[in-house]
Amino acid sequence: MIVFYSTDILGNYIYLKTDEHIHCSKVLRNQAGAIIKITDGNGHLYSCIIEKINREETICLIETKEEKSKSNFLTSIAISPLKNPVRLEWFVEKAVEIGISELYIFSSARTEKKTVNKERLKKIIVSAMKQSMNFYLPTFNIVSSFSELMEKCEKYQGKYFAWCENEPVLLKNVRDAQKNNIVIIGPEGDFTEDEAAYASTNGFTIVSLGESRLRTETAGLVALTMLK
Repeated sequence: MIVFYSTDILGNYIYLKTDEHIHCSKVLRNQAGAIIKITDGNGHLYSCIIEKINREETICLIETKEEKSKSNFLTSIAISPLKNPVRLEWFVEKAVEIGISELYIFSSARTEKKTVNKERLKKIIVSAMKQSMNFYLPTFNIVSSFSELMEKCEKYQGKYFAWCENEPVLLKNVRDAQKNNIVIIGPEGDFTEDEAAYASTNGFTIVSLGESRLRTETAGLVALTMLK
């Protein structure tokens, strides 16, 4: 099933614009009268009839609306940018497919590449949401500093700091699925001792993801899987 994404909803109509409009009308060559599926990224799946296609948008009349169930708890990852942006993009795609709630991109002391292509990551998130049929668009945040990240994490009851330089408890043995949980994954050079101490003073539990030393993007997926 092909699903489109739009938040342009007015009354009984949904409007596909920009990339979604082009994909629907130009790539797939849908015509007026065709029945398509659209999600708003907020748990709703609409069955619609294309009423009109013009140069700027595809106008769709809503026939039915389904609401998908959502977990009561957040399952989130904060991760540092990587030198190779393709590896970060791979992580983001797979994390959305698995069912991440919120994604934070942050820079720390050993982060070598400080910037990311935010618009490209947004497109990957939308595409992965549609492909995996999750229908809930994860929240995506770019955080400017490690200290700002600590502030953003105050709403989580389960706060975990994955660190290679210690041999603490295994994440899957301490996480509680009945809480809002977040794991922070460091850059390719890992966290510093000062950052680990700072995270501890802010209520984070230092955890291990297992015996193997993992690449940053792999660590992010392992942590997310353990949380879920």
